[in-house]
Amino acid sequence: MSAEPHVSDRAHVLIVDDEQGPRESLRMILSGRYAVSAAGNGNEALDVLRTTEVDLVTVDLNMPGMRGDELMRTIRSEFPQTEIIVITGCGSVETAIEGIRHGVFDYLTKPFDVVQVSASVERALDRHQDRARMVEFLGGIGRILGRNRDTEIVLEELDASPLAQERVREVLEGAALGPDTGRRGQGGPRTIEFLEVLAETIESRDLFMRGHARRVTFLADLIGARLCLSRDERERLQIAAFLHDIGKVGAPSDLLSGEVMLEPHRLEAIQPHPAIGERLLRPLDLDATIATVVRHHHERYDGTGYPDGTAGEDIPLGARIIGIVEAFDAMTCERPYSRTQTHDEALAELLRESGRQFDPNLVQIFHELVMSGAADAVDQAGTLASVLPETALSIQRPGALDQNKRGAA
Repeated sequence: MSAEPHVSDRAHVLIVDDEQGPRESLRMILSGRYAVSAAGNGNEALDVLRTTEVDLVTVDLNMPGMRGDELMRTIRSEFPQTEIIVITGCGSVETAIEGIRHGVFDYLTKPFDVVQVSASVERALDRHQDRARMVEFLGGIGRILGRNRDTEIVLEELDASPLAQERVREVLEGAALGPDTGRRGQGGPRTIEFLEVLAETIESRDLFMRGHARRVTFLADLIGARLCLSRDERERLQIAAFLHDIGKVGAPSDLLSGEVMLEPHRLEAIQPHPAIGERLLRPLDLDATIATVVRHHHERYDGTGYPDGTAGEDIPLGARIIGIVEAFDAMTCERPYSRTQTHDEALAELLRESGRQFDPNLVQIFHELVMSGAADAVDQAGTLASVLPETALSIQRPGALDQNKRGAA
């Protein structure tokens, strides 16, 4: 048994094969990118697994002593988050079926191809990372919202929607990662899908809010385009707009249902959601400005908003934009406790609150956009993944969304 020092920022791969030739060949192929350990049999492999954090195990099936299928069963029982790739010279339909039963990520035969092995390992580690991020995200919800609300409750809410269930399964279990394969540590289409699942879970608890995230994203981008924001800045604005209410995942269901107006003492239960949303987004591979915009989207221009009482142009531009279009959408959508307002009525309310709740310059821009008919297609707004390019979540450059300026055209 041998191992390279496990560097914390490199994925750890354990190679299990009783033949030295294939074992050393795999080590040479993988050691340039990953921390690699090797074991000549199942017992040695378990010693490594029980003493070192391992992300991926490659397993040969035909080994003396503990066979590969027995090792896989033990790994699945003791280390369920560890990915497994079978690389064997004695493959058959029966052994392939057995591998599927044990949740094997891939099944390769000897003699193996360098490119094939490298690609399979990379995809498996991407899936491992996706799962870890989901667990961390849901665990963060439990930590933030208290021990009485654990990740199982959130998962139950995801399961309540067949569409959400299908998409979560695609995000977490899909072996084909699509066009963002190989960009580890960066976001991509699958990250967008993951976030859409969470946002839509919140909306599923409020029949009157269905499509809210999509509409807010569409309207916010109208303003971003009018301000001549760069493509990268508009992409960040769209992501922040879609996720602005992600912190409501822990709000009481009756508050989200819109059945009653929020009384002052009950408003306290919903007010933390911008700060919660920021904290939930921080662990993800998103540009930091997105989480900052989510935190501040309920600030008021006069400084009486929440969570920080930030005022004027100290409120990030993206948050000021989202605050306006979110209010407009809320006023023009059906609510059980209030009459749906026309566009003209909602615009009049925005103008009345101009300079108090809302940035007056942005209100004027939005007023002109709505009056021109630019907002008429809002009900046809698509998913976030459908409007963003594949590279949208790999942006790391700070932009105007987080700067204390208006960004006027």
